[in-house]
Amino acid sequence: MFLSLLNEKEQKNFLELAVIAMNVDGKTDEKEQHVIEVYRRETNLNGYEIKNKSEKELISLFQASTKKVRRAVIIELAGVLDADEVIEGSEESWILKLGLDLGFRAVEVRRMIRWTQDFNDLLNEGYDIILK
Repeated sequence: MFLSLLNEKEQKNFLELAVIAMNVDGKTDEKEQHVIEVYRRETNLNGYEIKNKSEKELISLFQASTKKVRRAVIIELAGVLDADEVIEGSEESWILKLGLDLGFRAVEVRRMIRWTQDFNDLLNEGYDIILK
């Protein structure tokens, strides 16, 4: 949804970080995989091969990005974590630390997570209404 705010290099780095996010809880969910595929289509990076860059390197690269881009990254990563409709403790800890590393206060990160969860809930409700 917001990945168009990122340049191509940032989009590739985002996909790298999204794969890391998907594995934070130690298991890969089919819904998380689907979200990653949606992100690939959104960025037109369908053929991009994940390079397995380190989280530390990716954080460093995003620290140089604008605050707008860093906000988009947090919101979109929250989408990966919330794909199964539950952000577990390890996932929440991970994204909070990431947000702090990217220069946000914990309350800002929690707000972005909450917004993402609320958006996902409304989207699911819309599908329920339409498909009834």
